[in-house]
Amino acid sequence: MSSGDGADQPSARDLVRKRSRSYARDETGRHHHIGAAPELQPMLGEDGSEYVTTADVQLAQRTVAQLEQQQARVARDMAAAAAELRFEDAARLRDDLIRVEAELARRA
Repeated sequence: MSSGDGADQPSARDLVRKRSRSYARDETGRHHHIGAAPELQPMLGEDGSEYVTTADVQLAQRTVAQLEQQQARVARDMAAAAAELRFEDAARLRDDLIRVEAELARRA
């Protein structure tokens, strides 16, 4: 398009291409979402995707009472897995228990 005096007006695309500064925000480590963290959160691992219940964002959103309930549940599940000779599951649950206990210790 041209203006009445013959000079060409730049298009919106031309104006965007001439931006000199970046509009990226600094990484703060915060996760913004609506509502509480999901009960099961997908986590990408070497063997593919699995669902976890002890991601940092999940533990940070829970109350102390919820963390204590989760601690008891994970300890019970870990003992059951070890009794059934499912040692890999018991080891994963042990790691989950350590994360929950660390979050409880952080809040104490």
